[in-house]
Amino acid sequence: MQNDPLRYFRYAAHNRVISALAITSLVLGVSGCDNAIKNNRTGAVTGMVTPNQSAINHQAPPIEVMTTVATPEGIKEVITANNQFAIDMYQQINGKSEQVDENVFFSPYSLSIAMAMLYTAAEGETKAQIQKTFHYPTPTTLNPNSAALYNQFNKPNPDYKLATVNDLWMQQGLTPTKSYIDTVQRYYSGQVTALDFEGSPDPARQTINKKIAEKTKQMIPELLPKGSIKSDTAVVLTNAVYFKGDWTMPFTAERTSAQPFYNAIGRASTVQMMQQQSYFGYYEDKHIQVVQLPYKGDDLSMLVVLPKLNHKLAMQQLAKSLNATKIKQWRSGLVRQEVDLQLPKFKLDARYQIKTLLADMGMPKAFNNAAEFNLYDDGPPIKLDEVFHQAVVTVDEKGTEAAAAAGAVGMYVGMSYPVEFKADHPFMFVIKDNKTDAILFLGQVNKP
Repeated sequence: MQNDPLRYFRYAAHNRVISALAITSLVLGVSGCDNAIKNNRTGAVTGMVTPNQSAINHQAPPIEVMTTVATPEGIKEVITANNQFAIDMYQQINGKSEQVDENVFFSPYSLSIAMAMLYTAAEGETKAQIQKTFHYPTPTTLNPNSAALYNQFNKPNPDYKLATVNDLWMQQGLTPTKSYIDTVQRYYSGQVTALDFEGSPDPARQTINKKIAEKTKQMIPELLPKGSIKSDTAVVLTNAVYFKGDWTMPFTAERTSAQPFYNAIGRASTVQMMQQQSYFGYYEDKHIQVVQLPYKGDDLSMLVVLPKLNHKLAMQQLAKSLNATKIKQWRSGLVRQEVDLQLPKFKLDARYQIKTLLADMGMPKAFNNAAEFNLYDDGPPIKLDEVFHQAVVTVDEKGTEAAAAAGAVGMYVGMSYPVEFKADHPFMFVIKDNKTDAILFLGQVNKP
């Protein structure tokens, strides 16, 4: 009970505290047109359960392997990979013409962990392409240090709630590769469940969606759309990341008022603008302003990045030039400064089918019939059909989801008067874990 990540989801809806979450699902099907799943009903896997046995309230145990194998250097490698993928994905999404006026919100950590569970079964060129796209270190580094992060993020904390949950759904009757199951359970605390994709694809889809809905207290009721699970589906992997917390310095609701928010072409809409004047970590250069909003406990924070010019080219340039060095520069440049902060209340609900995005980023082979995945001892060749990702965030006076810039805020006061930070036009935000510097969520608000 002490380390039950799902309890965070079960209690979330009963509290006004703001929450953020993300779900990623990888759907794998049989490769080739004429291949059919050939069941071996005698196959058995230790730890695999049926839907009736696998209850929604499964309590994932802490992962013990990290205590002997994980290292500070290895954790840093995993974080570096996650953060570089976050930037790559953000730039890929932002580069699409249809995204110019749309909000962006996703969890690179959720995507990276879900794919890591599949990466361990990849072989040959498929493995090399996934590694290059997600910047993974070797599996001997990736797996135990991912376990260390899992333990850290799922550790109960009185100041906030942060949890991750992994599930592996496999075609019943087939015999999964023992080493693969061992890896998923040992390093990712994955619940392994047998489903009848071949005979009952849509009921199987509903079973997965039901568990996800219960994990998220109905915030994501249907991650997998109709038709996403087919009779030739062989495997589905899901990851959930959830955060809720209060601001260290909450806004006063009475100071929130209706104010204009200008989109990238200058068209105004009315939003509820929060306001407070207080001391925050602050940075600026000739192009941008950055403010760090800590969450209660100071382990997590949100970094809000606002272009000084309200023009779509300014936002595009910010996205195009973003890199890990620049984020580090912002963090190290933060000074304690009195800020007249104006930030809109907002809720983002972003949903992506990112097969094309990932293929364009360098891993097309995983999605074609030549894909190389070793998940079953006795099954047909499989490929990655689609990757579904949904992320939800809400920000108001009391709190939001969060994670952000690590490092101490300097005590130097750069100015004797409050600096104005008025987020009345498109801005980017990064939610990071301060202890590890891991980017948990990344977003862009074009229309609150």
